[in-house]
Amino acid sequence: MVRAIIWLLLSLISCGGLVNYALQQQYEKQSEQFRILYRDVSVKLAQNDVILSLLSAHGAFELVQQRFPQVIRWEPRPTVRPAGSLVSAGNGQYWLSGQHYSLLIDLNPLLDTLLHRHRFQAFSINWQQQALITRGDAGAQFHWRWDKKLASPSQPFVLSAGNDPDWRSMPWLVMLATLLFWAAAIYFSSQYRRQKRQRELADLRARFSELTRLNALGEIAAGLAHELNQPLTATLSYNQAALRLINQQQPQNAAPLLDAAVVQIKRVAELIQVFRQRLGSEQVPPQPVNLARIWRHTAQLLETELRQGRVKPIARIPDDLPAVVAVPLYIEQILHNLLSNAIQAQQGMTTGEAWVAIAARQERDGVAIEVSDGGPGLSEQALEQVFMPFFTTREQGLGLGMALTETLVQRLNGTISVRNITGQGACFTVWLPLKTTEA
Repeated sequence: MVRAIIWLLLSLISCGGLVNYALQQQYEKQSEQFRILYRDVSVKLAQNDVILSLLSAHGAFELVQQRFPQVIRWEPRPTVRPAGSLVSAGNGQYWLSGQHYSLLIDLNPLLDTLLHRHRFQAFSINWQQQALITRGDAGAQFHWRWDKKLASPSQPFVLSAGNDPDWRSMPWLVMLATLLFWAAAIYFSSQYRRQKRQRELADLRARFSELTRLNALGEIAAGLAHELNQPLTATLSYNQAALRLINQQQPQNAAPLLDAAVVQIKRVAELIQVFRQRLGSEQVPPQPVNLARIWRHTAQLLETELRQGRVKPIARIPDDLPAVVAVPLYIEQILHNLLSNAIQAQQGMTTGEAWVAIAARQERDGVAIEVSDGGPGLSEQALEQVFMPFFTTREQGLGLGMALTETLVQRLNGTISVRNITGQGACFTVWLPLKTTEA
């Protein structure tokens, strides 16, 4: 709508300027034509004074009439007509009197000859506010009108002409090209701005993902250290026990202990692999995800935080829940952020009152996951801006966790929303399709 208004305004301004320029050009051309017509009429009327002089000197009327067809009669000047007088005879004719003779002059052949070369919609020669001769509708209202008094002292007529613009000669093709130009300019400008915003948003999300991984590095490293501590301790104990048995000449009893140590070492390798995947940017192919197992693993990663915050985890995941085909790392990161936020929202609460629950159910062609807690809930501002990058309610937070969570959900073609539950805390709802392709 805004682009249409801008196009309309630019088109009106441009076409208005073109029309005004074309009208000005037409007016200048018509004014030049009027000046030429004025000059021609002045020359023809001046000839009448010369004719009177010739008749007074020679009286050769036949010769004069042959040379000047506008003179149709002549006669000695009546005494009632003073010399230099002018009397209208109607139908474009008038008597012009000299010292000895009077001429009956007809303006019709004169104007027919002149107006044939000059295009005016209305033309008239006026004398004493009366029209001696007219062509066209002289009383009509025209867009342009010219009036000028002739310089002849014996024939002080007023020459008038009127005309309207020739709309057919307007630069219609140029105006159409202007309309198309502005439409194309606005379209390509909007496309450029849209693509630029998309590039900036993509760059922002890429930088945001990197910052999020760096921000989560400390928490991941702490969880990894906790996870590695148990298998490494167990491996050390198994190896020490096996070494004692070998020293006691009981090598046959050391084999099971060494096998158990190998299992623990494999677990350490798996944990390190997960750590590398979480920090890396390589693509991971989607695969069926066991939501209950991912939740248990996430809870193990945050076991220290759960224990220190005395937060009770509750899982309500049906055994027959369909598996979501997705990137396991993304699901784990989503649940990790939601669980971590729930723990932080309940810091300082009375023992036994802090809890976080996950519930899952099949909904439409996907799985709906709800993560709720017993905290104070979110403020109105937080409900509106919780997924915006760099929005945080923690003094030491960067405000990237929930924004990354929304990004990961969108990559899986899912949706995420948040609301407060009366008498409880915040509840995040994530919906994921059963078969996802990374967006």
